[in-house]
Amino acid sequence: MSQKNAIYADLHVHSTASDGMLSPTELVHKALSKGITALGLTDHDTLSGIREATLAADKSGLRIIPGIELSCGWPDREVSFHVLGLFVDPSAPSLLNLLDNQRKFRFTRALRILDLLESQKIDVALLREQFHENPKKVLGRPHVARYLVDKGVAKDNQDAFERFLKRGAPAYVPKNQVLPKVGVEAIHTAGGLSVIAHPGLLSDWSDVWRRIDTLPWDGIEIYYSEHSESQIEHFEKIASQIGLLASGGSDYHGENGKPENYLGSSGLNAAQFCLLENSVAKLRKNRKTE
Repeated sequence: MSQKNAIYADLHVHSTASDGMLSPTELVHKALSKGITALGLTDHDTLSGIREATLAADKSGLRIIPGIELSCGWPDREVSFHVLGLFVDPSAPSLLNLLDNQRKFRFTRALRILDLLESQKIDVALLREQFHENPKKVLGRPHVARYLVDKGVAKDNQDAFERFLKRGAPAYVPKNQVLPKVGVEAIHTAGGLSVIAHPGLLSDWSDVWRRIDTLPWDGIEIYYSEHSESQIEHFEKIASQIGLLASGGSDYHGENGKPENYLGSSGLNAAQFCLLENSVAKLRKNRKTE
């Protein structure tokens, strides 16, 4: 592993704006307690937590890197892969329009999941009420899974997915996939870096890579909390061969997640972050001249 120093930047974390357990403000306090200097808030398909995080971090010495994690894929592939947008402009219409369309679909999908759970004689009235109270919140299966655990219907999130929410289960509803090309273009138009998220989690990585290797990627999430040493070496080699920047992060959602995903468990050291940051202005300039 090429990281020899302490984690300086954790560029992959989630807040309650999507499916994280801590509010953006609480995340800032947590990052400060961990000695993190740069925090990439990359909520799923929403930018709504960035303003709160930026205000909470004001004058604290913690830098908030505006980010996003987009779920992308193709109609012929059920499982999505994720794309990180880092250093994006949270007010960019290219992203906001895309995210608004996705939010509307996710809301409709969430309600359909609840309908199917009710057909299984599961009381979801409270969760339905919560969903209707927050129609602009990015809703997904993790919210439903937590509810099922809290109700005692499932023993843990994995059990909830296995019995009710995964493909083939009684409350499964397909996703609306954003085409990778569309996602990358939206991130670039918003002035951000397009980064392939946690490639080591994809069981069919080689097949996915063959479909996306011609897209104008800026980086790849090499230093990810669940990547093995051999995976890190593999993705370092790919990045070196084709000139991709290295990114890294924990994918922190909260303390009830896997220990390896705890805040600051993975990320970039100071030198790696400096290299990433210095590339942003150059890449933006190049795009404007293309």
